[in-house]
Amino acid sequence: MKIKLLIGLIILCQIVNAQTNWTKYATNPVLRRDTVLANFPNDLIAISDCWVIKEGATYKMWYTAGGFNYPTDTLLRSRICYATSLDGINWTKYAGNPVLDVSYIGGWDSLGVETVSVIIDSLAPLTEKYKMWYAGQYFNSYRYDIGYAYSADGINWTKHTSPVMQVGVSTQWDNGFLEGPSVIKDAGIYKMWYCGYDVVIDGSGTDGHTSVGYATSLDGINWTKYAGNPILTTGINTWDSINVQDPHVIKVGGMYYMWYGGGASYSYYDQQVGFATSSDGIHWTKSIANPVLTRGSTGSWDATLSSFPSVINDGGIYKMWYTGRDVDPIPPSVSLNYYWELGYATAPITSIVYIGNTNTIKIFPNPFSTETILQTDNPFHNATLTVYNIFGQTVKQIDNISGQTFTFNRDNLIGGLYLINLTQDDKTITTNKLIITD
Repeated sequence: MKIKLLIGLIILCQIVNAQTNWTKYATNPVLRRDTVLANFPNDLIAISDCWVIKEGATYKMWYTAGGFNYPTDTLLRSRICYATSLDGINWTKYAGNPVLDVSYIGGWDSLGVETVSVIIDSLAPLTEKYKMWYAGQYFNSYRYDIGYAYSADGINWTKHTSPVMQVGVSTQWDNGFLEGPSVIKDAGIYKMWYCGYDVVIDGSGTDGHTSVGYATSLDGINWTKYAGNPILTTGINTWDSINVQDPHVIKVGGMYYMWYGGGASYSYYDQQVGFATSSDGIHWTKSIANPVLTRGSTGSWDATLSSFPSVINDGGIYKMWYTGRDVDPIPPSVSLNYYWELGYATAPITSIVYIGNTNTIKIFPNPFSTETILQTDNPFHNATLTVYNIFGQTVKQIDNISGQTFTFNRDNLIGGLYLINLTQDDKTITTNKLIITD
């Protein structure tokens, strides 16, 4: 029984905890623009907003490239390019880029295509093995809608004839543009999280802000927006008080993990990466450790922007590719002496911060030597804290805990790892671990 209890606690910890301690690669960026004008590069101005998957031993990346010169353009256009890597660090750009281009006959995506989400659908016909959702921009209004394309190889894409999801009406939260989709296929249902912008100032809480919405589909083409959108909104006087956007969602066990871009400036270029969890993909709890990936120090390549993440779980290590930028506004294009490129970061599975489904519990410090504090958003009411050692034996129990903070004293416990279970009204509030040091 004790062994089963310990295993159950460990499994629960793995389900409700997630990676928040990211280490940036020392020689970022890992994918850089081509600044040789004679090459007529697609990515002369910017590389950003990537999406990475791993198929076999190969990392495959689709990214947004900003440039003027393919073919001759009168305005800056964005296109989707492709690169591969065997280690996630050293990338080779596809010689035939771009792999998804704008429409040249006045279509809805004639100004730009960008911010993609790509999945491999093993149940689809081989000609549609790769599925892509992307933001397309109109020439006449600069509006973005969401489009869809499919491919047999991830390189040669066929676009759906029209947008598959469009902006809302003027009174809705997503009336300005849609972009940054993140799609998974879960139990036969396509699920999308996406960014919407409320451009109409009418007294709504989303006025002038970007937020994240949710939609579902049975075929990846016909989408139904969730009636309770948006499902992730900006904070109040926080680091993400203006923009919450470009989510990347993965499902681990029964939990959904989301990394997203957040910022407190209308310029969009102060953004960092936040993290949230959900048990149903609709109701989300932001991490108390946010932002989990921050901008670099002054003078670094990502000093003004570290955002728009793409994350995979690769052999127990979470790997992130993100957009970095060092200055805003960019210098004159003739100099091209700036960064607007892609970086890389990793987080081990042991880097954990608890995020509860209905309540957020903060434990600090942890590890600790004498005492630590448990702090909650919602007050405890006659809660019980039970402490187990690594053998599943109860070594301490504290009853009748009330209030929003509680000080836990080490007393006679020896140094080491302990598991705690906090219950209230016969329901578990949190299961977590404590580390006591000598």
